[in-house]
Amino acid sequence: MLELRNPHSVLATLAVRPKAVRSVRVTSHQTGTPWDEVARLAASKSITVSVGRAEPGPKHRRDTERTGAGSARIEPPSPVPLGRLWKSAPSSDTEFGIWLALDQVQDPQNLGAIFRLAGFFGICGIVLTKDKSAPVNATVCDVATGGVEHVAFAIVSNLTQALQQAKKADLWTLGTCERSDASIRDIRADRHWVLVMGNEGDGLRRLTRENCDSLVSLPAIGRVPSLNVAAATSACLTALTMG
Repeated sequence: MLELRNPHSVLATLAVRPKAVRSVRVTSHQTGTPWDEVARLAASKSITVSVGRAEPGPKHRRDTERTGAGSARIEPPSPVPLGRLWKSAPSSDTEFGIWLALDQVQDPQNLGAIFRLAGFFGICGIVLTKDKSAPVNATVCDVATGGVEHVAFAIVSNLTQALQQAKKADLWTLGTCERSDASIRDIRADRHWVLVMGNEGDGLRRLTRENCDSLVSLPAIGRVPSLNVAAATSACLTALTMG
């Protein structure tokens, strides 16, 4: 069971998986906040809502800073089979989909931010590696602000095999590598792309790079030479979808 403290994440779960929300707790002094909407919606779905009566004063302020204005206990989201993920392409022959594959992204803050980006950009799905990757836990769900509920994900033991399956499903794999001479700014969304992002320290592993159809870099325009994986994902998705 996960305990979420971002009301927007809880609202997304109530909209997509209402039966996964087991209970909601809010503090009585908080009015006019998103937690009011969480409590109202949860009560309308016969979900237990408890109200904590916080005491005023310094201790109350410290407790609020630590725990926020509410929380909810939810069942964790479940991954989908990889084959189902590849079938989530747009139905139009003139519209192309984008997927993300993450090669051992280990920071839950980064993973949550990527899920939020995926929800914002309308990504068809995310592939995660089973080993040496952050789990989809409460931190990820809170940071994702609903992205985990709106973007399907698959967890695979072998990313190389997953990319090979993507190619059999008529998807093209685009790996990010700082040593590549090709820029992602020159790539066009003229086909289904799986954008492959590396982890925080080493980037893409060798076998992952070798199983990508193309490798691209994200050249810096300013004097800061690099981005973390979440920021780099944002820049790459912007280039692919708006370039």
